[in-house]
Parts: sequence; C-alpha cells; structure tokens
Amino acid sequence: MGDENKEESENSRLNEARKIAKNKVAFIRHFITYISVLVVLAIINNVTSRGHQWWLWVALFWGIGVFFNFMSAYLFKGGGLKKMEDDLTRREMERLGETDEKK
Repeated sequence: MGDENKEESENSRLNEARKIAKNKVAFIRHFITYISVLVVLAIINNVTSRGHQWWLWVALFWGIGVFFNFMSAYLFKGGGLKKMEDDLTRREMERLGETDEKK
C-alpha cells in the first residue's frame, strides 16, 4: 500500500513538473515570436513611413499579454509564489505542531 502511494505521489509530481515546464517553454516561444514580429513591424514602419511609429502600439498591447504570460509561467504556477506558498505552508504546519506539543 505504501509503495502505491509513493508511486502515485511521484507520478503526480512528475505531471506537475511537466505542466510547469510546458508553460515555461510556451512563454519562451511566445516571447521569441513577439520580438521577431516587432522587429519586422518596426522595419516595415520605418521603410514605408518614417513619421508615426505605429508599431509601438502593437508592442505595448501585445507586450501586456506577454507580461501576463510571463507571470503565469514563472511566478504564479510553479515559480516564485508557488514555492513561497509551499514554504509558508510548511512553516505553519511546523508552528502548529509546536503549539500542539506545548498544550
């Protein structure tokens, strides 16, 4: 029974790790596409009309999407905040264990 739980836990962690890695790779692809397209748009804009830099509007609004994609991939899912949440949960469990022992 213990081996089954251990194996199930390992499979769960492996699936979670794969999901996090997939999100990070998706962000990197999105960012490379963003930069590539913006370079092309900037070149087109500056070759055809040197006045108004309309490609900057595309950079701004698409950049907002890239920013949220980054936050999702690196900060909220498996990144900084998830690790911090796990650390805080572990500390609270330890603290609750200490208060139970004092009673």
